[in-house]
Amino acid sequence: MLGVLTAFHVLVCVGLIIVVLLQTGKGTGLASVFGGGGGESVFGGKGFGSVLAKATGVLAVLFMLTSIGLSLLPKGGKARSALGTQGGRPAAEAPAGQSQGFPQGQ
Repeated sequence: MLGVLTAFHVLVCVGLIIVVLLQTGKGTGLASVFGGGGGESVFGGKGFGSVLAKATGVLAVLFMLTSIGLSLLPKGGKARSALGTQGGRPAAEAPAGQSQGFPQGQ
């Protein structure tokens, strides 16, 4: 299940990158490199942009859902601490009266 969701998440990410790069911004954008200027005559002056905007919205929602899904799924294996404690033993504590390697004031 985790592998399938991860693969789908990667595909959504790549699709989202492509769709965002194909959109025209204030300038000509990257869409003109791939023939985006000719697409306006096929889809109408505004139609192609709205298709890309809808695709961006759908892919963004899918990206968020797969991200949440991947964060909630158990990863398997043994849970480890970020501090690297082994066997669940707490770190040794110094007595209250002693310093932790700081020089004593004179």
